[in-house]
Amino acid sequence: MQISSFVFYALAAILQASGSSGAAMLAPFFMKAQGFSTALVGVPLVINGLGRISSDLLSGLLATYFSAWSLLVVALAVSLAASVLGLFVRDVMPLFLGIWAVLGFTEAMFGLCLRKTAFDLFPPSRQGRAQGLVASAAGIGFTLGPALGGIVGTRWGAGALFFLYALPQVLALVFILLAGRHGVSKPIAAGSRPLWSEARTLLRRPPFLAACLAMFQAFLFLGGVTRVAFPFLAVAGRGLSLHVVGTIVGISRLTDTFGRLIGGWLCDRIGTARVILAGVLIGVPMFLLESYGTGFLGLLIPLSLMTMGFGFTNVGSITCALESAGKETKGVGLGLARASNSAGTILGPLLAGLLIEGFGYEGGFFAMALISLAGFFLVWYLFRRPAGLS
Repeated sequence: MQISSFVFYALAAILQASGSSGAAMLAPFFMKAQGFSTALVGVPLVINGLGRISSDLLSGLLATYFSAWSLLVVALAVSLAASVLGLFVRDVMPLFLGIWAVLGFTEAMFGLCLRKTAFDLFPPSRQGRAQGLVASAAGIGFTLGPALGGIVGTRWGAGALFFLYALPQVLALVFILLAGRHGVSKPIAAGSRPLWSEARTLLRRPPFLAACLAMFQAFLFLGGVTRVAFPFLAVAGRGLSLHVVGTIVGISRLTDTFGRLIGGWLCDRIGTARVILAGVLIGVPMFLLESYGTGFLGLLIPLSLMTMGFGFTNVGSITCALESAGKETKGVGLGLARASNSAGTILGPLLAGLLIEGFGYEGGFFAMALISLAGFFLVWYLFRRPAGLS
C-alpha cells in the first residue's frame, strides 16, 4: 500500500463530501425561499437520491470493467461542470432539479469507486479498518459541510449553494489526479454467469440482505433528520439561528465519523453483524430524546449519539457487502449496498417532511423511533438465519 496515495484519496473524500453536504443543507432552505411547503422542501434531495440509486447500480457494473480511478476522475469532472451550470440556472426549477439528479449520480459514483479503491489498497485482514478509514474521511467532509453551509447561508443566502458545491470539487479532482492509479487493481473480466444473476444470488443470502436493509434504515434517517427534521425543529421549533443549526449538524456528523472509524475497527474483532445491530439499536431512544431537547446541548447530544449509530451501520454494512461478494462481483455487491444507501437518501427527507408536517415535531420523531425499532428486529431476524450472525 502506498500511504501517500491513500492520503490523497482521503483528502479528496473530505473535500467532495464537504461540498455536497454543505449544498444539501442549504437546498431545503432555498426551496422554502421559493415558496414551497415544508413537506416539499426535500424534493431536491429526493431527486438527488434518484440520481444516486441509478448511479449505484450502473457504477457497480462499470467498476467491474473499468478502473475505479478513471471513474473517480469522471465523477468529479461531471459534478464540477454541473455545479457551475447550476450557478446560472438555479431559478429555473426543472433545470435546478435536473442538476441535483446529475450531482446525485456523480456523488454515488465517487463514493462507490472510492470504497472499492480502499478495498484494493488494504490486505484482507484489514478490510474493516480500510472501510472505516475511507468512511471516516468522508465523514469529516460531512462534518465540515453543514457548518460551511450555515456560514455561507447566513452570509450570502441559500442561493449560494452551487458555489459552495463547486469549489471543493476542484480541489478534490486535483488530489485524485495526484494520487494516480498506483495500487488500484485492474478491471476484472466478468465470468460465465451474468452479473445480475450474481446479484440475485447475493440478495438471497440473509446476511447480505440484512446489511442492505440496515444501510437503507441508517440513511433513511441520517438524511431525513439532519437535512429536514432537525433543522426545522431547531429553527422553527426552538428558535435557533441557521448558523447554530449548521454547527450542531456539523458536530453530529463528526460523531458519525467517529462511529465509522470505531465501527470499522470493531468489524475486524467482533464481526460485522454485531456492529450493524448495535448501530441500529443506538438510534431508537435518541429519536425520543431529540424531540424533547431544548438548548444547544439538549439538541446536540441525542443527535450526535444517533449519528454515531448510523456510522456503525454504514461501515458494517459496506464491509459485509464486500466480504459477501466473490472476486468478480465485488463491484455489483458494493453497488447493491450503496443502492440501499441511496434509496434511504431518496425517501428520508421526504418521509421526515411528511411526518413532521402530519404529526408535529414530537409525533414525527416518535414515529421515526418506531420505524427504527421495527428495522432492528427485521435485521436481527435475518442475521439469526443460517450463516447469519458472525
